[in-house]
Amino acid sequence: MSTELTSYVANQKSAVREKLDYITVTIASSGTTSTAADLTGKSLVGFYLPATFTGTTITFTGAPSSSGTFVAFHDGAGAAYSKTVVQNTLVPLNPADTASLQHVKLVSGSTEGAERTITLVTKAIS
Repeated sequence: MSTELTSYVANQKSAVREKLDYITVTIASSGTTSTAADLTGKSLVGFYLPATFTGTTITFTGAPSSSGTFVAFHDGAGAAYSKTVVQNTLVPLNPADTASLQHVKLVSGSTEGAERTITLVTKAIS
């Protein structure tokens, strides 16, 4: 790869990383549902799970406002939008799948044994 192309690719990767933002949500001890995150002006592109996470799946609920009624988030086929997960990982999401979410909560498939903090990765919508 030429030096110019290598430099261009490195600059593009850096520009993408600069637009990333992080929001933390918490699932309470003995709970399954996280606190809400406001995604206004952002697209959800992934999330980090802690090493102590208990659940093996994550589903999502969404609402038009933080005080609204959160409802299950479904894919285009009508199934719950779900990700199979493991502890201590970054789970990437396709921003096209999550573009309609403005306020979101993550739901663990299992009761968490202690409070868990999940870091959401977002990208500014341009």
